[in-house]
Amino acid sequence: PVKNLKFEAMRGLFEKKISLYVRTNYARTIQEAVLFAESFGIRVVIDGGEESWMVADFLKSHEVPVILGLTQALPSREDDDIDQRFKTAAQLQEKGVLFAFTSNGSWRQRNLPFQAGQACGFGLSQEAAVSALTLNTAKILGIDQTCGSLESGKDATLFICEGDALDMRTCIVTAAFIQGREIGLDNKHKQLGRRFEQKY
Repeated sequence: PVKNLKFEAMRGLFEKKISLYVRTNYARTIQEAVLFAESFGIRVVIDGGEESWMVADFLKSHEVPVILGLTQALPSREDDDIDQRFKTAAQLQEKGVLFAFTSNGSWRQRNLPFQAGQACGFGLSQEAAVSALTLNTAKILGIDQTCGSLESGKDATLFICEGDALDMRTCIVTAAFIQGREIGLDNKHKQLGRRFEQKY
């Protein structure tokens, strides 16, 4: 059964039903990965893409999407601008490259909107930042027919908040829904807060 699953996955790649995700940050290896995948007729998605801004025209011409890593981080190259990671999303937007945001580790996902918000301070429009967290992500994953935007016929997966959802200073989530079902927002952090707020 395991071998069959692997075979089905490989066949899906060559039939372009699924994409090949390549984790790489450097301009040269991004280009190599794209050309390698294209030589086999495989759709590819770049995951990481720290230097994707350097090959944005190449990515656009090959219609390759990028899942960007942390924006709130220093660049890895000494000669890059100190704010390069903040600017990369806006540079990809300007070139018309489809991109989304991600964050390493499930424990960091709550900070994902603020990663996008950081990019807004460096040229990315707020609409593009929201799209890079929602519809763009759904398009890259191939599930944009059911989620990623608020439209009739799609899953009602959304949250409601006070303030700006991309600003950690004002964002207060008040309700969340998955496929139309409201989910509880209580968590360990809130429980600990209630436990100790009376103590001090």
